[in-house]
Amino acid sequence: MESALYFYTILIMIAAVAATTSSLSTYSITSNRVHLFVGAAFLLYFFDLMFIFQTEFFDQGQVMQLADTYIIDQPVLKAGLAGGVLEMAWLALCEHLDKKNLALRFAPIVAFFALEALVWAAFPQGAVRQMLFYSVREVFMVGILCYVLVTYRHADTAHRARIHGIRRPLVCVAVLCVCIVAENTFVILLWKPSTEVMHSILPLFVSERNISENLLALLLAAFTIAGNTAILKVRRKAPEVPSNADQVRYVESTFDIYCERRGLTKREREIMRCIVDGKDYQNIASTLCLAVGTVKSHTHNIFKKAGVTTRQELLQDFWQN
Repeated sequence: MESALYFYTILIMIAAVAATTSSLSTYSITSNRVHLFVGAAFLLYFFDLMFIFQTEFFDQGQVMQLADTYIIDQPVLKAGLAGGVLEMAWLALCEHLDKKNLALRFAPIVAFFALEALVWAAFPQGAVRQMLFYSVREVFMVGILCYVLVTYRHADTAHRARIHGIRRPLVCVAVLCVCIVAENTFVILLWKPSTEVMHSILPLFVSERNISENLLALLLAAFTIAGNTAILKVRRKAPEVPSNADQVRYVESTFDIYCERRGLTKREREIMRCIVDGKDYQNIASTLCLAVGTVKSHTHNIFKKAGVTTRQELLQDFWQN
């Protein structure tokens, strides 16, 4: 059993490192801070796993009593790492949804630490304190899901497209949050291991981690690595024209978002789409029934709003951001 638990932990740590590396690599190419925050979240999760692994290594071989499984070692460190992971994930979501309000970005983590401190101060050591201490994490995640749901119901088409693009990770979070709470309830409040089990490594293992939480981390790491790999393939070089199905789908899904972020007018959006499709000034003018001079004037305005000076730089900005 010890070998299986060892390789299980190593697998999760490798997944966290891989997700961190791919996210930071994607950030270095795209300058999109979503990837920076995601990478930071997985890096902090790796450190959390490292401290758990350290505890298991040093405490291995010691016989635990049932009361020992309720002890929360280094609560400040555990709350800090958990809060860091959740805050980085929340900042990534805010960046993805283009939410710049500082109160919105940082109020949840302040509430998280306040709740953790309240639980620690209000309850004595035991099963109830341990259950509530760890459940604050799920409260944070449920709060995020509720915010996304409310935002989706009142959002415009562009914002809905952003949320729709991350629907699978959000569904995984929703489902596995329920599993995490159910597992904590069983292990902390209901499970009464036999004397034989207490002499094994299992009580130490389950007291320090949640299998459903680890599964959630693995799934999110898989989504992250797959997404980053696709981005690095498509955006490493800015294509002049969408030339395959993946690039066409990318244009269709992100064009409105890009134009909204750059503040383009309706006419500028029409011209921008022609530029993305690889048309020159004359072809754009013919397509939109405009004078070439008018097309150049609108294009110049697009350059100013995007902070570029050439068509190539504009395409680079579109495909990389």
